[in-house]
Amino acid sequence: MRGIGIPFSPSAHPIAFGVDDVAAEQRRLESLGVIFKQFLDSGVCHMAFFDDPDGNAQMLHRRYAPEDAD
Repeated sequence: MRGIGIPFSPSAHPIAFGVDDVAAEQRRLESLGVIFKQFLDSGVCHMAFFDDPDGNAQMLHRRYAPEDAD
């Protein structure tokens, strides 16, 4: 961001990556050195949170409830 005069600041708002199996993708990423910070089952979806190497928030996500679920 130096090119436009804004200092870099990691984003705290996660980018969500939709995956078929959060636990399997978590294990794969952990084998590559990714450290997960938090896990959440909301009753509608599974999520696993981590930071990229620059400190930006990232998330694995899988919705398991039907789309019409409240």
